[in-house]
Amino acid sequence: MGKLATFGIEMLRVVILLMLTLLVLGGVEQWVFKLLYGWEGNLYTAVPGNLLVFFVLYRNYWQFKGWYRSEKNQRLKPVWTRSLSIAALLLVLLPFAIPVVLSS
Repeated sequence: MGKLATFGIEMLRVVILLMLTLLVLGGVEQWVFKLLYGWEGNLYTAVPGNLLVFFVLYRNYWQFKGWYRSEKNQRLKPVWTRSLSIAALLLVLLPFAIPVVLSS
């Protein structure tokens, strides 16, 4: 198979992985939010956090399990992995902290 064809298949795989990751993480966050507060929240900052989680997972794990092979495939440096993971965690947890602040 040509390099262009494997690249196209890899892009389709990335889109499917992104959709599944966002659906699963978003569903879990919405379920936890409803469990804690009794109503569905607007988890707008959780979406960029989930995108960061996907980016870190893809760059450090999923890109090496795909069909497209390139010498440019590299893992994120540990400092970037930690920084992006902390930013993602803060963005995901922010909607859970806002109702607590507003109710006090």
